[in-house]
Parts: sequence; structure tokens; C-alpha cells
Amino acid sequence: MRRLPIAATTLFAVCALAAPLPALAQERPIEEDAAAMARTMSDPARQQDMAMMLRAMAEVMLDLPIAPLVEAMEEASGEKGPEVAPGATLRSLSPEAAGRVPELVEKGVPRAMTAMGAMAQGAGTMAPAMRDMAKKMAPLLEGMGEAMAKGLVQDR
Repeated sequence: MRRLPIAATTLFAVCALAAPLPALAQERPIEEDAAAMARTMSDPARQQDMAMMLRAMAEVMLDLPIAPLVEAMEEASGEKGPEVAPGATLRSLSPEAAGRVPELVEKGVPRAMTAMGAMAQGAGTMAPAMRDMAKKMAPLLEGMGEAMAKGLVQDR
């Protein structure tokens, strides 16, 4: 049961972060996007809003029937899954642990967002060096491709 908060937090955070991606697809320096993401992820008000939203979603997920999920897993894997009562939910299977899930999600989200903000800031800081490295490597890789095409270098 310990894995559910991490999985739920990750899933919902990715969905929340993916929402603005079309706007980020515009051509502009990654440093600007990284700085904006770092500010957003580090904003305590945004963290609290996200934590409360994900806590509410965790509450709802705990009450979803499990049987359809088990059936889908069986179909996808071709293997028999565990026997689950038709009306079983995560909450009904482990009420004590399920009672802690929303609180763990709420507490974990701000920490995760702070870490993501730090990683975004780091990516923005590294971007100029990575860009320079890519420019230096481009001619080398082009030459490697030509050598492979001529059979001088074998692809492993």
C-alpha cells in the first residue's frame, strides 16, 4: 500500500505539468521555461493547491471498484490475477492503510514539487553548456554517420 501515494502523486503531477506543454512548444530559450517551471513548482500556494487537489483525487481513487482493473490486467498480461470481490475497493481491502493515503499524498506533493523545481532550475542552468556541447558534437556525429554508411565503422 506504500506505493499508491507515490504512484498517484506522480501520475497526477505529470498530468498537471503536461497541461501547459503546447504553450511551451513555442521556440524560445529553454532557460526561460526552466526558470518559469522552477518558480511555479516552488510556489507554496501552488504546492498547497496541488496537494489538496491530489488529496481529493486520492480519496476518490480509494473508492473505485478494483475488479475491472484486475480484469484489464488479466486481459493485458494473459495471466490470472488475484480473486477480488465484485464491489471491492482499495479502501475496503485495507481500511487502515487507505486512511493514511490522502494525508501521505498531501504531505508528499509539496516535497515532490520542490524537487521538480530544483531539477528544472538545474536543467536551465545546464542548458547553455549542453547547447555548446551539441554544437561541438554535431560535426563528429555527422562524420560517424558517413563512416558507418561507407562500412568503415560497424554498428553494434
